[in-house]
Amino acid sequence: MALTLTLTELYRPIEDELNLVRSNVSELWVEALRLVHGTALPQPNVGGKMLRPALCLLSSGAAGATDLGKFVDLATAMELLHLAALAHDDVIDGASLRHGTTSLNARWDNHTAVLGGDYLVARAVAIMTSYRSCAVIGNAIDSVRQMAEGELRNFGRGTTHATYDGCLRLAEQKTASLFAVTCSTPTYLLDTQARDGLHHYGLALGVAFQLVDDILDLKQNSEALGKPSCGDVVEGKETLPILYLRECLNPAEIARLDSLKGSQITDADREWISSMLETTGARERTEAVARGFIDTAQNCLDCLPPSVFRDSMHSVAEFVLVRGA
Repeated sequence: MALTLTLTELYRPIEDELNLVRSNVSELWVEALRLVHGTALPQPNVGGKMLRPALCLLSSGAAGATDLGKFVDLATAMELLHLAALAHDDVIDGASLRHGTTSLNARWDNHTAVLGGDYLVARAVAIMTSYRSCAVIGNAIDSVRQMAEGELRNFGRGTTHATYDGCLRLAEQKTASLFAVTCSTPTYLLDTQARDGLHHYGLALGVAFQLVDDILDLKQNSEALGKPSCGDVVEGKETLPILYLRECLNPAEIARLDSLKGSQITDADREWISSMLETTGARERTEAVARGFIDTAQNCLDCLPPSVFRDSMHSVAEFVLVRGA
């Protein structure tokens, strides 16, 4: 089933609420853009898969919420935290594209883009205060801390210091921490014993999502990605497929890979990286690790009673894996 269903179909149980989240996020984007552009607003881009707010709503339903409308604001806040992280990541990476359109740092400058990300974090926290729960806010802010810690710990290390555990730890802090918070935070507002299960579901799902994303960075072109391809090579990042790739390259090939750090990647370079990803088995090995995390995520759902929400979460996990196929 998961191989044929689209996200639109998987989101069917939360369709109305997710549309409200999209509308909320779009309005908040307009407010942020108006601060910089006044009335001469560019078209706001509310793209992406909306995976985090969808998981927030699905987790709410799976944990027993009878009125998903009460969780629309919480899901909106989770998406704002994600968008803030993307704005900051684009500054760190020097990326000019995000979701196929000009990134904030390229549209404005690094200073303004960082402030824009900070603004979105502030709006997310303000939204969450309406729930009058310190646990809701504390859980969310913990993921912001972990994302920052992951980037700080990885700063300047480079691929020569990469380890298997280090790559997974970075994926956990950079991406999976927010997935875990997105799935578990609704339980602070519900009478449920599913908090740990939903937390670990989100954590495992998020690691798998990042591993697949790392593969796609090396495998797809910029048009398909909606952001610069091979960015991890240019930035010298510590990712699992790059670690596996380096393990199998000869000294001359490693030298070629290292020479691409901080440079403009050519089409020939991209084709070579994509080819090496396949011939070295780096893609297959990384996908096998991701498969293990997907299995873990799906097993974590056993703590929940059967429902259409749980079914969608099970299939969303499968979708995360097959999107890289």
